[in-house]
Amino acid sequence: MLRLKLRSLFRPVVSSPVDSTLTVPSGYLLPLSASSLLSDARRQQWLQMLWDYSSLPKDLYQQYYLQPLERCVTLIQQFPATENGHHAYLGGMVDHLLETVAYAARLSKNYLLPVGAPPEEQASQGAAWNAVIVYAAMLQALDGLCHIEVELESGRHWLPLDTEPEEPYRFRFSPVTDALQLQSLSAMRAWKIIPNNALLWLSTWPEVLTTLSLYLTGFRHESGIINTIVAEAIRTSVAKTTPTVLTAPQVTTGQETMLPNVTTHPECSLLQAPSIEPVEHLTAVNLASSLDSAVSDNTPCDAGAEPVVQREDATGDLLAVMGLSAASEPDGEGGPMETKAEQGIYSAPQDIGERFWQWLSDGCITDTFSVNTANSRIHIFSGYVFIRAPNIFHQFLLENQEYSEDKTGLQNAFERLGRHRLNKGVMYTCHIYQNKAREGRFQKVAGYLIAAKKLYKDHDIPADNPFLVIKS
Repeated sequence: MLRLKLRSLFRPVVSSPVDSTLTVPSGYLLPLSASSLLSDARRQQWLQMLWDYSSLPKDLYQQYYLQPLERCVTLIQQFPATENGHHAYLGGMVDHLLETVAYAARLSKNYLLPVGAPPEEQASQGAAWNAVIVYAAMLQALDGLCHIEVELESGRHWLPLDTEPEEPYRFRFSPVTDALQLQSLSAMRAWKIIPNNALLWLSTWPEVLTTLSLYLTGFRHESGIINTIVAEAIRTSVAKTTPTVLTAPQVTTGQETMLPNVTTHPECSLLQAPSIEPVEHLTAVNLASSLDSAVSDNTPCDAGAEPVVQREDATGDLLAVMGLSAASEPDGEGGPMETKAEQGIYSAPQDIGERFWQWLSDGCITDTFSVNTANSRIHIFSGYVFIRAPNIFHQFLLENQEYSEDKTGLQNAFERLGRHRLNKGVMYTCHIYQNKAREGRFQKVAGYLIAAKKLYKDHDIPADNPFLVIKS
């Protein structure tokens, strides 16, 4: 019943369907409604992730998040995100948009904003700052529309402003080199997308609306932590795709050419597109399991100690975006199992555990993961690495979507390696304090302990985290 309700919640309702009987000339694309563009199962998963990390009630979520998102999608249509870089395929811009928004929403749960404000003020403004991050991530994706020229079947040019094209269309990349023009076009589109009621709500807190305005009008570095969060979400989405150089055969006058994907005429002629073939995606992660809640971060342990106030337990699931790390192992005695791994004689069910271990070690050695900060998932303590779980397993699955395992399967495969320090069959709990005296407010997190030398090998191991205490 719950799944059915969620499906109805995510089903797009904006835009009427395009007449499927419409004849599409060779080399043109059929305009699609938001409902058609978002009906893909993998795109529905990204929408579900956005809902899971939204701070809005259902009705406002649909009005403030879904409807603007659908308007963006109708403008983006089936354009690639780039001509020869990331997401360079039909529909790539929509995928990049949804991935970035979902990742940014996750990241927003890792911050209490505005930074440095009293807890009660942060709590009252939490949903508003979440909205700022979502809008910033959503609307920056429209920058790509400034670099695409669209021609309708009738020969008229189409400017993506309000609705989907009324006729079949084709397009070409025509980069805008004037920074001021790009900035003004992007801002114009952005303010047309956000609902007026949402802007009135955000104006309740002047700093909230000012920060959003700075970001959307091109002063992104001045928006501070918002720009940092969105930039990290963008990097995560970009890292998921392999750059593709788009090429096309010469097209002579009157020639109709069916091209296998989005292609670019060498002389920048209008892009020709084939009868649309489904875009191959990587295997999707089972988000029903990948969004499992982490061990509660806001449970007080010591009498008189004040736990950190957290909005909904999303911090633990914040995987792909922060460059985390994770793994575990006993007191450094990898023994025969490690030798077997090096010899490559593990059976298939254990391969994902070994792959996870290698990914984790590589990330530690190359400083891919942040360490010992308030938002880190890796902490160093007395010769051990403490890794927060289940966050790290979620991150691995999102970055390595060729695996069909869910979070539980991956975690079990990791534990079967036997490389983490055992604690009576349960994970370790630690407190991350806000001061080096390790007193007062703290976050309570759970995870695994592994001998640092097993992950870092012969490389330098970072210093201990002075704010961390292992409790069990």
